[in-house]
Amino acid sequence: MLVRLGVMLVRVRLRVRFAETDQMGIAHHSAYVVWLEAGRVEWLRERGLSYRQLEDEGVSLAVSGVEVGYRTAARFDDEIEVETTLVEARSRRFRFSYRLTRTEDSALLATGSTVHVPTDRRGRAMRLPEEWLDRLLGLVGGERK
Repeated sequence: MLVRLGVMLVRVRLRVRFAETDQMGIAHHSAYVVWLEAGRVEWLRERGLSYRQLEDEGVSLAVSGVEVGYRTAARFDDEIEVETTLVEARSRRFRFSYRLTRTEDSALLATGSTVHVPTDRRGRAMRLPEEWLDRLLGLVGGERK
């Protein structure tokens, strides 16, 4: 595990599956969003924050924004690494950043970010529960806003 800007980042390794590619064996742009999610869920898990537990408590983390900057194509069977970093945490929103690289040659495949809003079971925006917010703020060295 590495430390960047005081926030631990998580690296997840994945293989580009055939189902994620087009006829030329190049990963479809939509697969990158799935890979970001894999990195984000693992980031939470490695810090003892279970997304399943949060859902069981009636809170979902709705994606309110996604940005992906594509740099180099990923191809079928490439092993890729997704680096995930929490860069902002507030009571009603938080943001992750990502770097996706091919492990074979360290080529930068894409960069990205996602913004999340906690919602209740009816899909209405809400504040993240205090326990969760305190843990996230502790990880980014932040204060309540």
